[in-house]
Amino acid sequence: MIAVLTGDLVNSTKMSKQTYASTIKALQDLLAEAAQAYRASGAVYRGDEFQIQYPEPIFALKSTLLIKLALHLSSNSSKPIQCTLSLAYGDYNHLDEKPNTSSGPVFIRSGRGLTSAQRGELAVHFPTTIAEQQTRLLSQFLNHLLNRLTKSQAQLLYQYIASDFAEHKKLAQITATTRQNISNRLANIGAFLVRDYMKFINQKVLQLTET
Repeated sequence: MIAVLTGDLVNSTKMSKQTYASTIKALQDLLAEAAQAYRASGAVYRGDEFQIQYPEPIFALKSTLLIKLALHLSSNSSKPIQCTLSLAYGDYNHLDEKPNTSSGPVFIRSGRGLTSAQRGELAVHFPTTIAEQQTRLLSQFLNHLLNRLTKSQAQLLYQYIASDFAEHKKLAQITATTRQNISNRLANIGAFLVRDYMKFINQKVLQLTET
């Protein structure tokens, strides 16, 4: 089993040339970071869409959330860069160096999931109906949280996820503030719900991997 993320930048045709160029550069950098950190491989295609394959699916959700938050933070204006994301877990028929030359059910599920996803939201898909039904409502809550973050909140959540949910004292040292301040801010944005969501999804991934 692998994971495949298919994404689409929201309203890319309405971006200025400068904003579009900087966003694509940021996205390409994020793909390179995913390749280095998680052995993932991806590509940008059709101007504003991208796809990434994760041979180790346990890292896929973490990488997906970091990409979404990083794109949010890459905007030079008060309006965040949004993207629609479809993360699918499942089997493949052929796994090549890049997703555009790979094939199989998981690639089809990820692509179709992007088509049916609400604009600017993240949809998570599993190969079993029961697992997908169990995650659908949770994902809606997650999107409600993510799409209302300010830049400073997105930055803190990014650091929290990237550090594998480090202790508040460590985050306070990283951000040069107090532990109490970090605890209050994480509670205000519902960061613990994001942590628990990731744990729940990754438990499903491990269960499917072992079967």
